Amino acid sequence: MTVTPAFRPAPVPRPADEQHGGPRRLVGPLAALDGRLAGPHDLLLMQCPSSLRPLGGGGLPEWARRVLRAHPWVTVGRARAVAGGPADTPHPVRCTRDVSAAPETWLPVIVRGAERGQRLDALAPRAAVARTLRPEQLVGREALLPPERVAVVPALAALAAVGRLVTEHRLVWGPIGAAGYELGTGVPVTGPLSPLRLVLRAPQPVSRRDALMLRRALSRLPVPVQAELETRYGAVLLAEYAAGPAVLTLLTPDGPREVHDPWFPRGR
Repeated sequence: MTVTPAFRPAPVPRPADEQHGGPRRLVGPLAALDGRLAGPHDLLLMQCPSSLRPLGGGGLPEWARRVLRAHPWVTVGRARAVAGGPADTPHPVRCTRDVSAAPETWLPVIVRGAERGQRLDALAPRAAVARTLRPEQLVGREALLPPERVAVVPALAALAAVGRLVTEHRLVWGPIGAAGYELGTGVPVTGPLSPLRLVLRAPQPVSRRDALMLRRALSRLPVPVQAELETRYGAVLLAEYAAGPAVLTLLTPDGPREVHDPWFPRGR
């Protein structure tokens, strides 16, 4: 007796976003944000990009609409989240949502275009976040990029060496800026002259000596490295802290502050 083999449909090609970082599921803000507010430099995948509200008022510029249609990712800025209901916002385009629900939480985000000067500061509704990527989740993702691209872009080629240096100092780290965006989204935005920007998680004090040693080691890499130490109260540039001035600039959600100690910012 001849048995007819079961029909097996041809595999459906996976979308580019799915190949690079998993399926674009509408997973909801609680799952996407792990029950927490997004932090500076986090990448957010928006279910409803048209719901963004420019800080300057009005609608989204056309360049921002084009960017978000192609790649609906935004970067969280260093500012306070804003709470408000539909009556408190100037008619944003919303995702489907019960207007009688609790007030929305609006996250400060940045949209960047391909051309110089194309930067938009906006607020994004937390309910429209489908997925989030923290900088430390981007470590090792250069393996998802084409090897030939990693080889010719210095900021990407230096990631492995940076990982070894930072690990020696027992700091959790992650790439931010152009390299971080490319690692998270797969969009080739890192240029041959782009610096490699890093965030170093430092909830506990780091000694000036250790900071100086790390800064010197990073400065020997064949790409400019701009690192910031993220404390519980904000961020301070590694180079500034390592230089040992009496007063430091601490970047906080309420703007820059002059402090003597970024871990105990009594300030001036």
